[in-house]
Amino acid sequence: MAEAAAGQEQPADARDRAPPDWAELGRLLSRGYIDSGFIGGVTRVPVEDVVRDMLSEARADEQVAELRRCAAAAGVDAGKARILEVGSGCGMTVVRGRMAHGLDIHGIEPSMGEYSSTLDVCRRLMEHYGLPVDAVRDATGEAIPFADASFDIVYSSNVLEHVGDPAAVLDEALRVLKPGGLLLVVVPNYGSWWEGHYGILWLPGLSARLAKLYVRLFGRDPAYVDTLNLIDRQWFDRWRARHGAGLEVLDWGWDLFETRLRTLGFGDWAALSVAKRIVTLVHRSGLLEPAIWLARRLHWETPIIFAARKR
Repeated sequence: MAEAAAGQEQPADARDRAPPDWAELGRLLSRGYIDSGFIGGVTRVPVEDVVRDMLSEARADEQVAELRRCAAAAGVDAGKARILEVGSGCGMTVVRGRMAHGLDIHGIEPSMGEYSSTLDVCRRLMEHYGLPVDAVRDATGEAIPFADASFDIVYSSNVLEHVGDPAAVLDEALRVLKPGGLLLVVVPNYGSWWEGHYGILWLPGLSARLAKLYVRLFGRDPAYVDTLNLIDRQWFDRWRARHGAGLEVLDWGWDLFETRLRTLGFGDWAALSVAKRIVTLVHRSGLLEPAIWLARRLHWETPIIFAARKR
């Protein structure tokens, strides 16, 4: 087990502790996805696969590794940082970050909404591993319950598209960041060609009205579009313009996107297996190079991996 971060107390018997009751936790998550209509109405991925991915230690480890890589590129040592995850879901990144990687990582996840079973699962995981009950707090990103300048890194992955007010969430993230701290946000790019919730090819720049007509062509529930913030590079440009010199943009995620296109080096969690098949067809068609050329100029990188330093 990795050495604990400074001030981070690890349960003494963590190595020998029996695994959680994954089957019971899976049942809790399944009910939320089925009752909300997400399974079938939005995604065609079987509920057992969705739940398996949500509870996957390997997937959480990938996220921690990506967090570390992006932090290192920005000159921040994640192993010595105090980290906040905005939108912790069922808490696997916080659990693995603390238990397996020795990170001083905290999280927030709201109990409201159609997927409130995630916070219940999160609480059960914290209790099982003997982690502090407030390692993941019941809160929204629009009202982060921490003091100003209290974190070195604020991280969020595939959450901003679901919140009530994405600009307010990012404003709050900046508030709790220390000067020189790193804001790292992973979010689907709706100015690109892939929509991961529905698991379908997308048309860049669709409005919500046209998007609902579009998903109907695939036999999917158009109401889910109303729960999404259709964020793209232009949206980020408008938001960061409000902060002027107080924010230094470090990365948009292009290099990683290009590497993944060239090597097919990305996981097949949830509907990404469909995306991988599409990219494989692009390889076989001989259109990879022109596709990359066009994608760079039209900002089709997906997801957006927005990394910025608070000045």
